[in-house]
Amino acid sequence: MNLTSLKYFVSVASLGSVTEAAKRAFVSESAISKTIKQLEEEIGVKLFDRQGRTIKLNQQGKVFYTYVSDSLNLLNRGINAVRVNSINKTSEINVLFTVGSPLIPIIALKMQKLLPNVSLNIHQRTTFAKDLKQFDFIISSNKITDFTTIPLLREEIVIGWKRNFMRKKNMFNITELENFTFVGENDETELQQTINKFMLSNDLKLNFKYQSDEPATVREMIIAGLGIGFIPSVTWGEYFKNSNAIDIARIIPKPPHRIIYLNTPHQTLTDTQRLFSNEIANVLVEAQSY
Repeated sequence: MNLTSLKYFVSVASLGSVTEAAKRAFVSESAISKTIKQLEEEIGVKLFDRQGRTIKLNQQGKVFYTYVSDSLNLLNRGINAVRVNSINKTSEINVLFTVGSPLIPIIALKMQKLLPNVSLNIHQRTTFAKDLKQFDFIISSNKITDFTTIPLLREEIVIGWKRNFMRKKNMFNITELENFTFVGENDETELQQTINKFMLSNDLKLNFKYQSDEPATVREMIIAGLGIGFIPSVTWGEYFKNSNAIDIARIIPKPPHRIIYLNTPHQTLTDTQRLFSNEIANVLVEAQSY
């Protein structure tokens, strides 16, 4: 059994004619008939009922056809996927990250190796993004209405502070948090909205002395010792992973969490888009080891 015999089988089954299949393949009718006969002998089952010049699938042939056609379609998709890197035309992927994350450069580096001919346009502000459907993907802690949404990870939010800023401890009770000065993001950001819900559900009133709409600025303020800050353990973890600048602690008894979603307006992804979405998932899985 070889790929040519399977292609001839699908062609005859689809067209219902050896003559038409031969024309499509630019071979003789006898070559098609011989190949089909060899295929039937190899698998030990008759696939067609023949009446004169008429040929049509029998019951066994119909079952076999569904498997072969699916396999050939999958094979073609695989061939197209591995050919992506050889395509001269540069394609684009537009991504909006509404969760500020140090993982973005890691994702970009991986995509550069995996899809060097793909231009990755990264956006991090929604201020001027009136039409979210302009983006191929939105990485967010919110589900986007009318988008296909896939949860990527659920991460715990911990607190961090400059090393030696105060006594190191592994856990903080929720009630202790009101005793400290905090730095954080503005209320318009998704992270701060998550923190605000956490505060509301626990009847907390925290002192946010410094706030910014730039996650990088918040991280630097924590390192500078301007106050305690809330740190998403996975998506911000890479930033502090190799740093000796801060200490972190869990919040007990019920720590805050958030879910990171991959949102896309596309009902069906291209092979390039699928590779990109898979790579984002892989990066986040690897980051969870922090």
